[in-house]
Amino acid sequence: MSRTRTSRWGAVFTVALVLCLLVLSGCRPAATSSDLDRVKQDGVLTVGNDTTYAPFEFADSTNKPTGFDIDLIAAVAEKLGLKTDIVTTAWDGIIPALQTQKFEVVISSMTITPDREKEVSFSIPYYRADMGIVFDKTLHTIATPSDLAGLRVGAQVGTTGEQSAHMIDGVTDVRSYPDIQLAMADLKLARIDAVVNDFPVCAYYAKDSPTLTVIRILKVKDLDLTQYYGIAMRLEDKQLKIAVDKALQDLVKDGTYDTIYAKWFGGTPGFRPGDQKP
Repeated sequence: MSRTRTSRWGAVFTVALVLCLLVLSGCRPAATSSDLDRVKQDGVLTVGNDTTYAPFEFADSTNKPTGFDIDLIAAVAEKLGLKTDIVTTAWDGIIPALQTQKFEVVISSMTITPDREKEVSFSIPYYRADMGIVFDKTLHTIATPSDLAGLRVGAQVGTTGEQSAHMIDGVTDVRSYPDIQLAMADLKLARIDAVVNDFPVCAYYAKDSPTLTVIRILKVKDLDLTQYYGIAMRLEDKQLKIAVDKALQDLVKDGTYDTIYAKWFGGTPGFRPGDQKP
């Protein structure tokens, strides 16, 4: 009788112990698998992108995302053994969407700035760009930023172009657009006099127009306007950042970066991932 009771209590103890172990193992932190493992689990790198910024990102004739950034992130993903899924996202909500895990990375001609570095982690810079002013040369003569005084200036909301436009002395009418395509459309219709934006994008929109021209601006009020683009990730995704940085450097070593650059811009790049900022 006592032996039977002992065995019964022993069985109860064993079941309780197993249940405790299962609960404890279920509560174990997810950190046992790294952020990089999480990304690799499905074999797809989800990418946030505002597909309105040619030639870096735009929709082709079949509405498929294309451009320098799209090709570059595909090559980065391939180095990681992944495919890409481009998630088209409006610029003004792209960082919050990254933070709430709508995608794993952002590549969208995003300039690395101190304010953004408080919100996201950036890869090593993958592209260097200056600021530009595009305008109709039949209507205006613009040689320096000060020539914009009194004119109607367009820029994309939330960009360094918008910030630069507000800094120019005498510019009091800055019109902000949700994407740069709308600003360029208004420029062609003479609803605004000029657009301040990243030089390569200005040059792309001006190249097929007989009247539009673009100038490069390097400084406003002694502030250096040279910009560096980075691939953005969540602050906590440290292993993913290491892997992306290495992939970018490997693309330079095997010549893939130069091939992608030549496809979209021609010639050879003056700056490559891993180069020191001047």
